Formats: sequence, structure tokens, C-alpha cells
Amino acid sequence: MAAVGPPQQQVRMAHQQVWAALEVALRVPCLYIIDAIFNSYPDSSQSRFCIVLQIFLRLLGIFVSSIVLILSQRSLFKFYMYSSAFLLAATSVLVNYYASLHIDFYGAYNTSAFGIELLPRKGPSLWMALIVLQLTFGIGYITLLQIHSIYSQLIILDLLVPVIGLITELPLHIRETLVFTSSLILTLNTVLVLALRTRFK
Repeated sequence: MAAVGPPQQQVRMAHQQVWAALEVALRVPCLYIIDAIFNSYPDSSQSRFCIVLQIFLRLLGIFVSSIVLILSQRSLFKFYMYSSAFLLAATSVLVNYYASLHIDFYGAYNTSAFGIELLPRKGPSLWMALIVLQLTFGIGYITLLQIHSIYSQLIILDLLVPVIGLITELPLHIRETLVFTSSLILTLNTVLVLALRTRFK
């Protein structure tokens, strides 16, 4: 086997330094989270349920942050990758829910702080913007979870089903059913993929 030359060694060392810096950057926020949890106190004027919920969330934050601090480099990157996929899925479900149940696509439009119209008033243009947004969420989701089978197309189709309900102007109760079914399928798929990955790796 040929010896590794100095340029290749420098490239390898540079890669290791980049990964080490990224690892530190991913672990440091957990220290700040733990410090913020220990230096903050629940509001005693709130109800018992809110106080118990705050204590539970604090314990959960300490537990997750502690786990992140002791993970190996490979497991750390996987943790953030799976967490990002989960956030994309949750954001997609929330967007579908809000768009399907609370937006009037024939009268709604968004404006910025300077009064610039970002989305047109016409329904088809808003539908197209929503389709592009859901495609972005879906592609990011299947890329982070590394889904390469036919299920990747089915997942993207699942995200677009509520939008199809909007385009075809289905009744409200049917749109609610589509949003609930889509979110349930996406949740079950996420749990199944994570369970299989953590079991066999």
C-alpha cells in the first residue's frame, strides 16, 4: 500500500478539525440550556398543572441535553439529523393544518413590514406556493432520514394530500380528516424509521 503523502495528510487533518469544530458547536448549546434551566425558577403564582408541566419540561431538557453531551461523534450527528427531520415533519403538519382550516385562499394575502405583497390574492398562486413549500419539507425529510425506496414518493404524496383537498374545494370535515390522516401516517412513519434505525445500528 502506498504511503499517504503530506498533501493528503493535511487534507485529512483539515477534515478532522472541521468535524471536531462542528462537534463542539453542536454540544455547546446543551451546556447553555442546562445552565439556563438551573438558573431559572418556576412561577409560583401559576396553577399546579402549569408548575408540574414546567418541572417536567425542565427535567426533559436536562435529560436530553445530558444525553447529547455524552454521545459519540457519529451518534451526535445522527441525533441532530433525526431531530431536524422530526422538526420538518412537525412544521409540515402545522402548515397543512393551518392552511386547510384557517386560510381563505381567495381573499388572503401576506404583506411584509414595508407593505410589500408577498403572496398574491389568487387561490391557484397560493396553492402553488403551498405545494412548493410541502415539496421542500418532504425532500428535506426523506433526505435526512435517508429513505431511498418507493416510500419516499408515498411520503411526499402524503404531504400533498391536504393541498389536493384545498384545490378540489372539499368540505371542511373532509379536509380535517385528510389533515389528520396525513399527520398520522407521517408520525407513524417517523416512529417506525427511528425505531428500526436505533435497533439495527
